[in-house]
Amino acid sequence: MKLTTTNDTLQVVLGSSVTTNQLQCLTTYKIYTSTTTTDGKVAIDTNNTTDVTLAGAPGASETYEIQNINIYNKDTVPQTVTVKLDVSGTETILYRGLVGVGEVIGWSGEGGWKNTTTSTPTLNNRYVLSGALYETFDRNLCDEVNTALLSSGRLSLVAIYLPAGTTVNSISFWSATTAAGTPTNQIFGLYDSSFNLLRSTTNDTTTAWAANSRKTLSLTSSFTTTYSGIHYLGLMVTATTVPTIKGNTAKVGGQLSAGAPSMGGTSNTGLTTALPATATAPGTVTTSFWGCVS
Repeated sequence: MKLTTTNDTLQVVLGSSVTTNQLQCLTTYKIYTSTTTTDGKVAIDTNNTTDVTLAGAPGASETYEIQNINIYNKDTVPQTVTVKLDVSGTETILYRGLVGVGEVIGWSGEGGWKNTTTSTPTLNNRYVLSGALYETFDRNLCDEVNTALLSSGRLSLVAIYLPAGTTVNSISFWSATTAAGTPTNQIFGLYDSSFNLLRSTTNDTTTAWAANSRKTLSLTSSFTTTYSGIHYLGLMVTATTVPTIKGNTAKVGGQLSAGAPSMGGTSNTGLTTALPATATAPGTVTTSFWGCVS
């Protein structure tokens, strides 16, 4: 990651004000000119919902090559952290995610983003959509193929990693080239690692779901995760024609994805106006589809 112009600034901001302590941030980088190479660093605390500069802007004849970024949550509650590149006021989100109490997130050129406290990669936050917290997988790695995974009244599940303390308010999926035709029920759900329903969304019933469009449904009430690890997002539609969903190319065999913990797959059938309290564990998994929580 390089800052190459006097308009480039690396920034951090929190999703809300801290309860007790600001988060501690440290950025290290190389400073290159045409003739010299020196080391630079910035050690600074966050400032609630106000942007704070982690590095930048380079001088007129300088280039900053970011080596490492570390952010430590010294507060007494989890905090949503956003790291972004600001170029003359145009912002690009580099990372957004929840950092637990006492946890450290870090970035390096070799390893990308990682929760260095648990050694958990956080790649599903690298290019997260605006407003989203976590994705089933990095949308930049999504093939966006026309995934025909749905059947009317059948629950489909896909794995998502969520840290403890993540407050989920809504779930989103993105249709592919086929729109929903005459839908009657549209419900998403959040399940735990044992396929127990934690929250379902409101039923979007007959509302249109056009082709190539994101549908976001709110949970019936917000849910805060109690453990760090695999959860599942559920998707169920009853319709004359079910939509196709943006996902990845179908796997050959699928046995690897079906290994514990399962990466998801098809589940209960014959559903109408509600999701099952406990979903049937998927079998062989050949499909993967994109989804996110906010």
